[in-house]
Amino acid sequence: TEKGQQTVQISPGQWRIEPPLPLLPSYVNILPGQASTLRFHLTLLDSIRRNTIQFPRDQMLLLQSNTFRTEQYASGARTLLPYQYAKDVSQKQLEEQLNHETGDRRLDGKDIFETLGGYKDVAELVLERDERRRKWKEIEGALPKLDSKIDIGRKVDINKLLEDEKRWGMWPGDTEFMTIERGVVLAVVAKESKQKMGLFSWMQDGGGVEEPVVVGTWSAVPEMN
Repeated sequence: TEKGQQTVQISPGQWRIEPPLPLLPSYVNILPGQASTLRFHLTLLDSIRRNTIQFPRDQMLLLQSNTFRTEQYASGARTLLPYQYAKDVSQKQLEEQLNHETGDRRLDGKDIFETLGGYKDVAELVLERDERRRKWKEIEGALPKLDSKIDIGRKVDINKLLEDEKRWGMWPGDTEFMTIERGVVLAVVAKESKQKMGLFSWMQDGGGVEEPVVVGTWSAVPEMN
């Protein structure tokens, strides 16, 4: 914040790890290695302010994140990699086709028929790239986060990822090594009610309804004893 780092006291709350659910409507079964969801809540014992956002004392915060156990993570990485490779390969092919120095010379416009053929090939590459990106985007939020740009043709060492001590630890109360990815923080706030003008002017929503609102992100670093 403008006042520097703030430290607040919190009251711990309950937590649970929910099993994955199918990514409907495209997938009726869960994907191999699909993430579980860690959810828990905390209560602020002090008020806190950051820029224009302020939380009072006793504000409840809900935190959630994708989480994986070791075998689950390895399986999820193997599921994601073909989609990520396909996406990156199609993007590379399109960039090579459009390269001004080494790309398709038919696009120079010297021959109208050759140029039209070149545009047709580019359009097909764009459609293929977009479809592969769509398939990757559909699943990447439920699988392990890997490097955004993997070198095409280079094998990813999954065992090396599993040996990264900065990634793996035990969640308090659990007994297996887990990795927790960056998650979201939600604050429970009162939902604004809007008046409904129907047959009678006094018809309106009831007040006092609460809803979670995303207010930030969070991450966790394992501490090995």
